Amino acid sequence: MSANIAYVGWYGHGRRQNWTTPRAIFDPLQAEYGFTMDGASEPGNALLPKASTVEIPLPWKGERVFCNPPWSNIAPFVELASTAELAVLLVPARTNVKWFHRALELRAMPRFFRKRPIFENVAHKGKGHNSPVDCLLLVFKRIEYV
Repeated sequence: MSANIAYVGWYGHGRRQNWTTPRAIFDPLQAEYGFTMDGASEPGNALLPKASTVEIPLPWKGERVFCNPPWSNIAPFVELASTAELAVLLVPARTNVKWFHRALELRAMPRFFRKRPIFENVAHKGKGHNSPVDCLLLVFKRIEYV
């Protein structure tokens, strides 16, 4: 069974991958880091005016990126994060997977939450949903050696 199928199977078939990051999480991070681009969005859920989408993928080089990647396919976003000036990825706290260890190899700094975020979806009526798993942030900062 592929990792993507296993993930969706574990949390329920057809589980949406397009839940928006809560403003209560994003706004303080925006104040701290000054993001210039949303690294993974869909029409209607971008957090910033400049946003990379499946239809229009944008390079991350030189950008300050916030990214809540689709959790069924995080590895490519870890690689993109290493090309940005700064990147912050909101991901499930899966410390036993290859992409997490690759992020650490690329010098990402993990930051943990005390509670699970409540994600939002423009197509969903009513309150958002708690994350089904614990989450963390991976903070990538380009290091310039002098």
